[in-house]
Amino acid sequence: MDEMSTTNFDLCVMCKTSRMLCGRRSCPLLQKWSKEYSIETPRITNLDESFSPPSFFVGWSGYPAINAGPMLTVDRIASDIIDNPDNWVTKTQEDIVRMRVSLLRTRSRIDVRNPLESDIIQKSHELLLGKKSVDVEVELEKNIIPRISLDERMAPHGPIAPIKKLTITENQQPINAVETAYYDSDLLATDAVNYLGKEQVDVGSIIRIFSAGMLGRSKARKLVPTRWSITAVDDILSKQNVERVKVLQELNEFRIFTNNFFGNRFVIILLPDVWSFEMIETWFRGAFMNPSSKDIGLGDWEPYGGRTEYASNITGAYYAARLGVTEYMLREQRQAQAIVLREISDEYRFPLGVWVIRIAVRGAMKKGYVTADNIDSAFDIVKNHLQYPLEYWKYRSKLYDLNKTQTKLNSFF
Repeated sequence: MDEMSTTNFDLCVMCKTSRMLCGRRSCPLLQKWSKEYSIETPRITNLDESFSPPSFFVGWSGYPAINAGPMLTVDRIASDIIDNPDNWVTKTQEDIVRMRVSLLRTRSRIDVRNPLESDIIQKSHELLLGKKSVDVEVELEKNIIPRISLDERMAPHGPIAPIKKLTITENQQPINAVETAYYDSDLLATDAVNYLGKEQVDVGSIIRIFSAGMLGRSKARKLVPTRWSITAVDDILSKQNVERVKVLQELNEFRIFTNNFFGNRFVIILLPDVWSFEMIETWFRGAFMNPSSKDIGLGDWEPYGGRTEYASNITGAYYAARLGVTEYMLREQRQAQAIVLREISDEYRFPLGVWVIRIAVRGAMKKGYVTADNIDSAFDIVKNHLQYPLEYWKYRSKLYDLNKTQTKLNSFF
């Protein structure tokens, strides 16, 4: 029987191709995509003179014995282009997928608890200390596997290259802050991530070195699957931001921000109050992650005291959006409640990774805003930017309900 015909598609929006909530070993949506869409796989005859962006991938299947290795390209595309989402905003979805599938994922079987027993991991750490693309030579263990990988959390990548030997043929130029964190074997991993964030190291670079087991106390360092690293770094950085936000003066007006990115429509409402955060998203039928016959909405939120559990409905997008919102509050030196509304239309054709949310929210917060007198007039602006009815968003929003039903102390003065 066809896998697609027996799949409960209502789970797909929560699973987002990575949690296997349907009980299958692989995602039927991704299998369907690979059959329906044809993107040319680069022809590769050998990897004797590969060109390596300082990138790295750690799988999760079989944990703690997983596949890991550096990402390579033979097209000599600069790392700032092929591996930095900040520079993809002017590209089409198809352009991004086509570019990224030229990136080979090398792999070697590694025990995540003892990564430095592998010479390949030691060499990868040398590559990851900097951002310069470095020439390497690779000895293949098996033939290249022509498989394209797509995932809602990670950016796409192309064929798999099982390797048994990696040789670096030129020197990397280390980033000072990364080198400092790497050689500080007494620094906790969370403290190292926060240090790198304060040193303005980009999120993508932090994710890569976190995943490669380059941060933390020496005996505690281990590889972290890439999909987990992305959420972990967004969570660590935004949590630190939240603590800094909480000591700021409250915003004195309602601000509304909007953005549309690859068919992802965002409205972000900041409310004059102490910190809390909520994200609600609606996946239209026909959007990549929702092949069902109905639109599906999900939401997660946190009060002033924060979350005690993983945001299991919105998943990684929640933490990426929270990071963008808290970055804005720190720039403005104001705290507020934040409601992030996201509609995903059928224009969003491919799962491109959580970076889409991070970039879209940051973009919205940099585009300027309009103001409103109260929460209802703020929500009235929503209907000009989102397709779903206004009452739907009000019904879904925990923070809207709390603002309408709870009396603030200053209303008595």
